[in-house]
Order: sequence, then structure tokens, then C-alpha cells
Amino acid sequence: MTKEHDLLRHVKTLMRVMLISERTPPEHQHIIKFNPLDFHTLGMVRTQPGVRATVVAGSLGIAATTASSVIGRLINRGWIERKQCTGDRRAYELNLTTEGQRIADAIHDQDIHDMSVFLSALTVTEQDELIRLLGKVARRVEALETEG
Repeated sequence: MTKEHDLLRHVKTLMRVMLISERTPPEHQHIIKFNPLDFHTLGMVRTQPGVRATVVAGSLGIAATTASSVIGRLINRGWIERKQCTGDRRAYELNLTTEGQRIADAIHDQDIHDMSVFLSALTVTEQDELIRLLGKVARRVEALETEG
């Protein structure tokens, strides 16, 4: 096995157990079924109230039509509301509804809890090293995304 195979196996295990498996105890499951676009969009609107759909699409690296579909689905579920911008009548701001805020907060809290579980397998020194190394990998992947 190569290092790449080992890494892939470990990442797949983490993703499966924490995001997909229905056998995982309830305290380790999200409040709703995992959908990466929904989760990231809710998280973005949670941290950036009033964000525009074009910003969501750009940040997630998805087509405007895909962002529009995701936002429409979240509006239909009653989790996001769209309000016309005062400065630009063609643009809309996105905000969480009360229920959307509850869902987004629960997802964030669960994610933080999951990170605590991940880190609990390591010593403090190993935790710091893992965070440093993952940061390095994340910066490289983000650079590939924007530079091509």
C-alpha cells in the first residue's frame, strides 16, 4: 500500500463514520442528513448574515445555477430567507430563519464535538502537529483550486 492509499482509507473512514453511517450513536450524528452543499451554505449564511448568492457560489466553487438550486431548497425548507438588497435591487441577501439558525448552530456544535473526538485520540503535541499539517495541506489544496 502506498501512503496515498493509506491516507485515502483513513479519510474515507472519517467521512463515513461521522457523516454517512446510520449506526453511529445519535450523539455523533447531525440533526439532519448530511448534504455537503446544504451544510456549507447554511454554515456560510450562519457566519456571514446577509451574504449574496454570488458570494456563496464563488466561495464554494460551484456554478451560480447550482447555488441557486441549493438556496431554493433551503428556502423551501424554511431555513433561509432571501431579502432584496437595499443598494442593488437586482441582488438578494441571504439570512437564516429562526429554524435555520437552530439547524446551523446544531450542525456547527456537532462538528466541533466531532473534532474533539478526533483530537482525543492524540496527545496535545500530536494534536498541534495534526492541526499544523492539515493547515498546510488545506492551503495547498486551496491554491490548486484557485490557480488551476
